[in-house]
Amino acid sequence: MHTAEDGPEHQSVEAAPPPLDEKHRVELDLIPWETRSVDDLNAVAAGPARFEVWMRTPAVDGDLAPALTAYATDLTLIGTALRPLEGFSQRGNGTVFTSAVTSHTIWFHRPFRTDDWLLLRQHSPVLAHGRCFGRGDVLAEDGSLVASYAQEALLRFREAADHLDC
Repeated sequence: MHTAEDGPEHQSVEAAPPPLDEKHRVELDLIPWETRSVDDLNAVAAGPARFEVWMRTPAVDGDLAPALTAYATDLTLIGTALRPLEGFSQRGNGTVFTSAVTSHTIWFHRPFRTDDWLLLRQHSPVLAHGRCFGRGDVLAEDGSLVASYAQEALLRFREAADHLDC
């Protein structure tokens, strides 16, 4: 809800690498378009609380880009927060843990298209006391920062909940 204006520009984010090739294609639950990543959010091996995924939708009207991007940014931050925990992955939702997004905000900085490659680069700096928090950037293939996002979620582990029933 902003009209583009002329003026100075500045951007300070790590450069985007080239999009990954076809061998890095991944299927992410609930994202019905092309995604590529080096990491697997369904793996239960511990890793850093970071996740990068390239995405590209089929050809769509450019007016849909903000809505499609908002949808995509809401789906992998909890899985990113779980990465440092050995034995857990986003696939455990509803069985090993329960999660619910309590707040999700996205800011759009520049016009972009989702039928061109976009990099979602995210990390989770904290998981504590039944909540997790994550934030990320959306970069166009040319490295332009087109959006930023943040999310807090409830995250309750079944084992911890079983202790509360005592």
